[in-house]
Amino acid sequence: MNAIRDVNIATSVSKEQPSVIDDPTMKDGFYGAPTVIAIFSQENFLFKTADAFCMAENIVLQATELGIASCIISRGEETFDSEEGRALMKEWGVPDNYVCQGFVILGYIDGEQPVSKPRKTGRVQIIE
Repeated sequence: MNAIRDVNIATSVSKEQPSVIDDPTMKDGFYGAPTVIAIFSQENFLFKTADAFCMAENIVLQATELGIASCIISRGEETFDSEEGRALMKEWGVPDNYVCQGFVILGYIDGEQPVSKPRKTGRVQIIE
C-alpha cells in the first residue's frame, strides 16, 4: 500500500470550490476542462514533488497572463496507479520509472471572473 493513501485528505477545499473528495457524485475531477496537463517526474528523484509543483505554478502564472483559467490538481500518482493508468502512460511513452505528481487544467471561464477571497489572517508571519 502506498504511504500517500494513509494521509487524511477528507477535508474540503472550500464551500465555493467543491472537489471529488467533498462530493462523491462528481464524476469529473477535472471539472470539464478542455485541456489537462499531467506532470510526471522520475520516481527516485528526491525533489520530484517540489519541482513538479513549481512547474505547475509556472504554468498557472503564464496561463493567467494569457487570460486562460487554470487550476492545479493533486493525486496524480493515484490516478495512474491502475491497469488503465499504466496503459495510458505506456501509450504516451512515459518511462516506467516516472510517476505523475499532479495536473494543471486549462480552459476559459464560463461567465465572470470569480472575485478572490480574502486571505486568512495569521497564515503568514514576517520576521524582521
